[in-house]
Amino acid sequence: MGFYIRKGFNFGLLRLNLSRSGLGASFGVKGARIGIGPRGSYIHMGRGGLYYRQTLHSAGQTAVPSPLGIQPSQQQPIGVDSLQEISSTSAIGMVDSSAVQLLQELNRVKRRVDLFPIVGLAGVTLFVRLLFLGLPRPLYILGFLVLFGLALLARNDDVTNGTAILNYSFEGDSGQSFAELKSAFAQLEGCRGFWRVNATGLASDWKRNAGVGVLERRTGSRPTLSRPPKVECNIDVPTLGRGRTSLYFFPDRLLVYDSSGVGAVSYTELKAQTGQTRFVEDGSVPSDAQQVGTTWRFVNRNGGPDRRFNNNRQLPILLYGQMSLSSTSGLNELFQYSVPGTGVAFAAAIEKCRAANPTAAYNATASPGPSSVNKGTAMKAVLWASLGLMVALFFLLPWPSLNLNPDDAQRAHEEELSKQVQARQSFVDSLNQQFLAKHIGATAASLDTSLTLQFAKEGPKAAKRDGVEPFVKTIFFNRVLQADTEQTLCDLGFRALSITRNGGVPAIVNLDCVAGR
Repeated sequence: MGFYIRKGFNFGLLRLNLSRSGLGASFGVKGARIGIGPRGSYIHMGRGGLYYRQTLHSAGQTAVPSPLGIQPSQQQPIGVDSLQEISSTSAIGMVDSSAVQLLQELNRVKRRVDLFPIVGLAGVTLFVRLLFLGLPRPLYILGFLVLFGLALLARNDDVTNGTAILNYSFEGDSGQSFAELKSAFAQLEGCRGFWRVNATGLASDWKRNAGVGVLERRTGSRPTLSRPPKVECNIDVPTLGRGRTSLYFFPDRLLVYDSSGVGAVSYTELKAQTGQTRFVEDGSVPSDAQQVGTTWRFVNRNGGPDRRFNNNRQLPILLYGQMSLSSTSGLNELFQYSVPGTGVAFAAAIEKCRAANPTAAYNATASPGPSSVNKGTAMKAVLWASLGLMVALFFLLPWPSLNLNPDDAQRAHEEELSKQVQARQSFVDSLNQQFLAKHIGATAASLDTSLTLQFAKEGPKAAKRDGVEPFVKTIFFNRVLQADTEQTLCDLGFRALSITRNGGVPAIVNLDCVAGR
């Protein structure tokens, strides 16, 4: 625990307080005082354990540490003012007068709906539907070939009429500025940490935000060399910020892609500014970042930890680089990267492209819009007609039955009959063993769905006692078989009993089987 000095001097109603923070004074009587000190002015009143204290002015507000950046959590800390979004206007409003035809073509192919996925999905669905109809195999082969051919035609139409072509040719030293742009961009690619800053705002309660004055909301990004979607080009260009807004740095201009469409910004209009910022990192620390200090998640005015919070942890202060890209047409993007100096070369390379004359330095050709629209009109009509036919067939064809086809049903029926024959024979074998034990000379046999019982050496009294002659079903089942045997016989497929006594005329008795069993 640290030692401190505090001394007070009373002069009637006035009291002077001397402490390590400075000189303070209070005026009043016991239980009601007004104070002025290095930590601000206050009113203090109360007696008997009940007190009231109100700060009038916080003199320490002028001593807030210099603003740093911190990535706010999804649940904003206490005291965070609303963040101001950093975003560009819609790309469709960014029009470069020298690229009107190019933008028309790029927006056309971007808005165009590709037919290949639709035709492919409809073809596969219809083919599966046909499999349940039991058609001859040649028809299935023919249908597959037709659907496969339509898918190829749709893919060819998507590539031919749904792709813009950009070809750049560099003569002499005309490509030097673009080569320097790609070389400088390679330094940004090498940064282990790269983010797009989406919003910034002031933190009114800096003590609960690691002592920072400025908060930032950002998302991870990755600089890459790529091409815009649905664009064929003979070069890969530096690309920043894939996602909400994508920036493609072509030799003659910057192309901006977002959900609204495609826009263009001339390098003569593009402004790139770089700088450095100290950032309190509460996430993972890039391995190439430079640490310039530490702070606490909840910090005191003197820079130490606020011990009122148990989950207080120490955070590193890193030196990051920042680069803003803007234009009068509405471009407004801010990026942050882990190595501060890497963005300077890229901004300088943009300045060189800005000073160059793109129309003289580069020869770029794009697939013309009107001819692309007219080309393949007949093919597109065929594809849409085929789609309509496939949808109609899907609903008009008879729906497959859930029953098995005739061959499978016959096979299953035969298997079921075979199982019943085996079960009846097993029952008859078991019954013969029972007869041998109780009735000498009695035998049982299975004849299709009839159970044949023959009694030899059965006298009249024994036959009447067992319900054999005359036949009495209740007595017969209780004495010869079992009371519940009739239902068992029905389950096995028996439908009648054939009873013969001493080689006489058989008596045929139908079983009372439940319908459908």
